[in-house]
Amino acid sequence: MKIEDCKLLIISGPTATGKTALALKLAKKFNGVLISADSRQIYQGMDIGTGKDKPKNTPIHLLDIITPDQSFSVALYQKLAFQKISEIHSQKKLPIIVGGTGQYIDSIINPNKQTYSVKPNKTLRFFLNRFSTSNLQNLYSFLDRRAFDALNNSEKNNPHRLIRKIEIKLSTKNEDCRLKTEDSRLKIVNCFDFLHLSFTAPNSYLYSRIDARVKARLDQGLLSEIKYLLKNYSWSSPGLNTLSYKEFRPYFKQKSTMSNAISKWTYDEHAYARRQKTWFKKMPNTIFIDITQNNYSQSAVKYVNKFLNN
Repeated sequence: MKIEDCKLLIISGPTATGKTALALKLAKKFNGVLISADSRQIYQGMDIGTGKDKPKNTPIHLLDIITPDQSFSVALYQKLAFQKISEIHSQKKLPIIVGGTGQYIDSIINPNKQTYSVKPNKTLRFFLNRFSTSNLQNLYSFLDRRAFDALNNSEKNNPHRLIRKIEIKLSTKNEDCRLKTEDSRLKIVNCFDFLHLSFTAPNSYLYSRIDARVKARLDQGLLSEIKYLLKNYSWSSPGLNTLSYKEFRPYFKQKSTMSNAISKWTYDEHAYARRQKTWFKKMPNTIFIDITQNNYSQSAVKYVNKFLNN
C-alpha cells in the first residue's frame, strides 16, 4: 500500500461477532494497525465487563484513555482517531478502525455532521446533572418531541445521553463551530479511500454467543472488578453507568438479586446488539458479512485484497 493512497479499513458490527479477532488477522496479513471504536473500552480498569482485548504483540490504539469518572465525547474520539490515522499512514501502514460504537465510526465516515462540533457545555452540564432522569426526559421532549419519541428505552433512561442531546439542542454556536472546522476536516476526509466491512448474524445466533460471553465474564471475575472500581469511583461515574456494569447497581445496593441482575444484563446485551445492527444497516457504502456463513473470514480477506489493489 502506498502512503499517498490513504486507505482506511473499517470493521464494524454488533457485539459478539468476533470483530477484533478477525481485525487482528487482517492487520497481520495487510500490515495494519488497529484503532478501537468502542465507547466502553476507553475506560481504564474496565476490562472484564467490556471484553477488552489486549493482544501482547499487536497494540490497539484508543483503549484505556480515560478513567471511569471522566466524560468523553464523540468529537474528542474523532479528533484522536484522525490523529492516529494520520500517524499510521505516515508509517506506511494500514489503519484499521474496529468496534461496535456506531457514532464513533460515523464520526470518521461523516465527519462534518454538525453535532460532532458541539463542545461540552460545563455550566449547562453542572445544572443538568442535578436533574432526575424523568426531568431530563421532560426537558428533551419539550425541546424536540419528535426526536424524543424516536429514542429507544435505553436512550430515554440514560441521563448522560439525554444531557448530551439537550446540550446539542440548546447550542447556539452549532453552525459557527461547523464552519470553523469544516475546511480542515474536509482536507482529512477527502484523502480517505475507505472500505467498511460490517459483520452480522441472525439475532438467535447472536443471542447464544452473547449468553456464553455473559457467563464467561462472570467466571472471569466481573463482580470483583466492579468491587474494585467502586473503591475509587461511584455509580454516578460515566464509566459505571454503562452496559454490563449498571445492571449490577441494584444488586450491590441490596435492592435486587444476583439472578435478576444477570437477567437484566443479558436482556440489555441482546437489545444493544439489535440497536447496533439497526445502526449499521443505515450506513451507506457498507458491505455486510454474515459470520454464520462458511468461509466468511476468507470473504473479508478477498474484499480487503481487492480494496488495496484498486
